[in-house]
Amino acid sequence: MNISRRDFLKTAGMAGMGLMLPPLGIERPDTPRRKPTNTFSHWDDSPLGRVQLNVMTVYAEPSWRSAHRGYYYYDDVVPVVEVVEGEGLYPTNSTWLKIDEGYIYTSWMQPVREEPPNPTEKIDERGAWGVVTVPKASARSGPGDQFYEREKMVYNTTHHIIGVENDYYRIKGVYGGEYWLKAAEVRVIKPEEIKPISPDVPPEEKRIEISIREQRLVCYEGDEEVKSFLVATGIPATPTPLGDFSVNLKRLGQRMTGGMGDMWYNLPGVPWIAYFTPSFAATHGTYWHNDYGRMHSNGCVNLPPEAAKWIFRWTTPVYDYYELSVVPDPKKGQPGTRVVVRA
Repeated sequence: MNISRRDFLKTAGMAGMGLMLPPLGIERPDTPRRKPTNTFSHWDDSPLGRVQLNVMTVYAEPSWRSAHRGYYYYDDVVPVVEVVEGEGLYPTNSTWLKIDEGYIYTSWMQPVREEPPNPTEKIDERGAWGVVTVPKASARSGPGDQFYEREKMVYNTTHHIIGVENDYYRIKGVYGGEYWLKAAEVRVIKPEEIKPISPDVPPEEKRIEISIREQRLVCYEGDEEVKSFLVATGIPATPTPLGDFSVNLKRLGQRMTGGMGDMWYNLPGVPWIAYFTPSFAATHGTYWHNDYGRMHSNGCVNLPPEAAKWIFRWTTPVYDYYELSVVPDPKKGQPGTRVVVRA
């Protein structure tokens, strides 16, 4: 298929890493309701939300049963007045955003910020990594506003920087391809930002357990639970493999493409990736939906970016900032962290 990411995501069959959206106009859930475990589990303190569906309905109250007040459209950025609990369209999420016109559901709103302009950093021959800090940045064909805009890079996407010119960073993809991003819209990630978490814990004591039924990932050190996150695993057509695995490859960011037909996806700058199966299922950050607690993916384990970053830093092998990828090396005390996936 030869269509742009924006055009693809605007289709009714929108897919991102296997993301399957409900048909537009859906008015009632197809599963019994239950109150989610964590209030406001689907929003942080971000002051803005970016629309991730073709059309998002604004409701008079924080309930899918209430009157419609209007609509927002894909890629619109909406100021958030308040985060509230209400009656969710899905039983796994009761978090709503109060906006000027009414209320909008969080499952299809990306938490974003408009951060102050970033300084232009020097980039040496080893390169660097950067994260987009505005809702949408323009990836251009050259180092200036006059160059052709190739596509949008949204908030929290990560990019490998190989140079700087005219206050633009030169970006190179893991599998090739280059583009330029305005330095003011990209924060350079410092090596110390990805220092390993709990490096004193023996690698063999760390493990991840993922429950498909509960859509939850839990990190253990020995028998102690240290972190727990809601996730979105593979849909029934492309399930996350069950079994006992280990992290076999880590990348700080890359473009992910694949699938066929309605399952086709092309996602640049996917952050904080830890692959753990031979079929390339991975834990990673997600920016194309905010609907954790339900199945969505093409087999990967979708997480909020900050949760994926924590896992990336906590797991072994420890990541080398100046490499595009790292693999386990048991001889150097860097085996891959165990990952157990259960039904």
